[in-house]
Amino acid sequence: AQCTTPTVPLTEAAIADGFGRDDLRLLFFDCGTAWVYPQGSGGWYALFRPTALADDPFIRRRLADARLTYEQHYSGQLPPFAIYESSAPAAPPVPLAAPVRLGPLTLLGYARAPGPPLEIETWWRVESRPERPLSLMLHLVGPGGTPVVVGDGLGVPREQWQAGDIIVQRHRLPLPDGAPPGDYTPEAGAYWLDTLERWRTATGADTIPLPPVTVRP
Repeated sequence: AQCTTPTVPLTEAAIADGFGRDDLRLLFFDCGTAWVYPQGSGGWYALFRPTALADDPFIRRRLADARLTYEQHYSGQLPPFAIYESSAPAAPPVPLAAPVRLGPLTLLGYARAPGPPLEIETWWRVESRPERPLSLMLHLVGPGGTPVVVGDGLGVPREQWQAGDIIVQRHRLPLPDGAPPGDYTPEAGAYWLDTLERWRTATGADTIPLPPVTVRP
């Protein structure tokens, strides 16, 4: 799996030569906004070396349990890059008591990063590959019931998904200045990009509420 930020470090020829095989599944993702665990565990991850070493807490959390297996410090035929190996099964830091199916995805859980600004990860398992473009949503709904921050996105192209993959989407939710104190509810979900139609759960709901965030005076 290769991070595309700011560039894909390895060519297919370099992968076949370096690993001594040409049958590896190849994935591309934006590691600044998302992560992918193929078939729910892992594999090898190649990142542009300055990206891998940058002080991005999201990337640091994803690589915390991975093993650095190769590092190229300088540019040559390829840019400087680092390869990490991960084999541990992936699980959300805060699993839902009962995972929620939403169309071809199942929400397994979430994580809330230390803030401010507020940052939430949603963990999704792919049940089947969607046939149309989509976005994963995370809206922060204020005390009055109105969304005050929207953190939608999709950092792993759906064309690459396979059943069993776990997608971790990063949602940044900076509260506006002067946000009134009270409880703010993160609402997760997904929708089709072409029609903006939201996906629905088995009960007909089009959002999945997560535990509230309290804003103090």
